[in-house]
Amino acid sequence: MPELILILISFAFGILCIGHLRRYDVHEREPLFAMAAVTIWGGFVSIVCSLFLYRIIQENGVSLTDGFPFSYLYVGYVEELAKLLALVSCWPIIRREMDEPTDGLIYMACVALGFSLIENYFYALANPGINLLIAIRLVICTPMHIAFSMFMGLAFFWAVRRKGGWGLLFGAYIIAGIYHALYDTFVSYPLLLPGLYLILHSAYAWMYRLLGYTAARSPFRQTLTQWITSETAPAIEPGYPCLECTNNAPKPTYRRGRIRIQRCEECGSYLCSPHALYQLVHHYGSLFGSLRRRIHHLPHQGKHTRTLITGNRIDRRKHVACFQLDEFNEVLEATSRELAEKMERKWWFPAGNIK
Repeated sequence: MPELILILISFAFGILCIGHLRRYDVHEREPLFAMAAVTIWGGFVSIVCSLFLYRIIQENGVSLTDGFPFSYLYVGYVEELAKLLALVSCWPIIRREMDEPTDGLIYMACVALGFSLIENYFYALANPGINLLIAIRLVICTPMHIAFSMFMGLAFFWAVRRKGGWGLLFGAYIIAGIYHALYDTFVSYPLLLPGLYLILHSAYAWMYRLLGYTAARSPFRQTLTQWITSETAPAIEPGYPCLECTNNAPKPTYRRGRIRIQRCEECGSYLCSPHALYQLVHHYGSLFGSLRRRIHHLPHQGKHTRTLITGNRIDRRKHVACFQLDEFNEVLEATSRELAEKMERKWWFPAGNIK
């Protein structure tokens, strides 16, 4: 029973991770049925592939009992190769859906979720006595599997859609194997458990950079100005007091998902909640992960006034953010462009872009 509870907790964490990633698929979200199909089929194929590869290795005289560090290295590379082969096997399912770079990350994460769920089940059966190391492994291995493999998902998209980039796919596989080997090493020894934080932090920081880049280079990307100007008949709703002219009248309201913006008809300013401002930066500025370090105090504006990046003003007492559309749109476009260009200056980056 404890094993089953831990498996369910790990699966719940995995579902939360996938849902979290899907929220960052901001320009064209993948259909849930395709994601579920890839999770089920990809998980099954990845487990079958890994068992087959393990059998080949063991028939050549190598086993897990050979000890550190070799056993950890080949386990990582076997399982990451199995997940990559499983993603390839899902191509008939996702061929029509994989039309922007973020899709590679999303579907690779689904394969990792399926693999981890099945692996956890067999791991729990093989270890009926629950101790601290086993409990930690069962709970955190799903988000770790997802984070390790996502670069392979982007590289796979690169390879199949640009008819090139196979060298990068091999490099992504090497990186995934290294992360996986480090994870297996740290989770196996109590004294090394603090190192898991470093692995997790590094893997997810890299994941957010990848998500930001793929969002910035999505062919479906729309600017903030394009969205606002495309709304020809916004509803008039009561809402935010204007920070510029104190207008409290009902205002034209623009909605997209969890984002709600209002336009002050007296001074032309745009108003939203601080949370909606964060979503705008995620969606149109392609900045994912925590934005705390990008919040700055505005001098001479009062101790309760902040700005996120620049081009806006946040009143923490009123819980209202204010900006001018053209100015803030330019800031978001510059931020997104800078993020993409920084990635494309990497030495390993293939020529051209990945649209």
